[in-house]
Amino acid sequence: RRMGTSAIIVMPADSPRVKVEGVLAFGGEVRTYDRYTESREAIGEEIASTRGSVLVRPFDDPFVIEGQGTVGLEILEQAEALGAGPLDQVLCGASGGGLIAGINLSMAALSPGTPVIGVEPEAYNDTLLSLAAGERLTHAPVTRPSICDALMTDRPGELTFPINRRLDHVVTVSDAEVAEAVAYSFRALKLVVEPGGAVSLAALLSGKVEAKDRTTALVLSGGNIDPALFADIINGRF
Repeated sequence: RRMGTSAIIVMPADSPRVKVEGVLAFGGEVRTYDRYTESREAIGEEIASTRGSVLVRPFDDPFVIEGQGTVGLEILEQAEALGAGPLDQVLCGASGGGLIAGINLSMAALSPGTPVIGVEPEAYNDTLLSLAAGERLTHAPVTRPSICDALMTDRPGELTFPINRRLDHVVTVSDAEVAEAVAYSFRALKLVVEPGGAVSLAALLSGKVEAKDRTTALVLSGGNIDPALFADIINGRF
């Protein structure tokens, strides 16, 4: 909209309605697909070829990685402003790996002694498996979706995986642990955080990552949570 051009966003059919409405509110179009039977990459490439448009991938794009690396810069700037000293660790959600790849690049350049830890939903542990194997792998078939709809990519990106081999390690969290983090964010931090954006906090609250006497930065990203799901979580019905 800012550039005066058009955009069509390829989104899973089961995306929270609030995400679809956000695209439409900005004047974009939405093309839905079945995440289990269709390829969003193939759909995107077909649209780009027929419309003559530019294909912008959600994470496997150098400009996306570079842009998301500014989150790492903000983390370091905020830590310095708070007088927090050197960061002992940074936690960030991992899926296709664009955001955490950008953060890895920032830390490697400006704070190389700070470990970056990835956090994934239990059933969508492709980054964990790939790092252990030293190659890009897909996770096992999933029988039910996670509430972390933003973190359901089946394997790391071609561009992001080599960067994310710098990760210190990866931990996984359950949907129940993520729901508790979403509720905690609302109660204690007064923030509305979508499940996929709350996995780092979930890892901390559930004890998956040791933080005692360590200066720890958590990335909480995204507030696009389905209102009904959010109500169930904060009212203890999840």
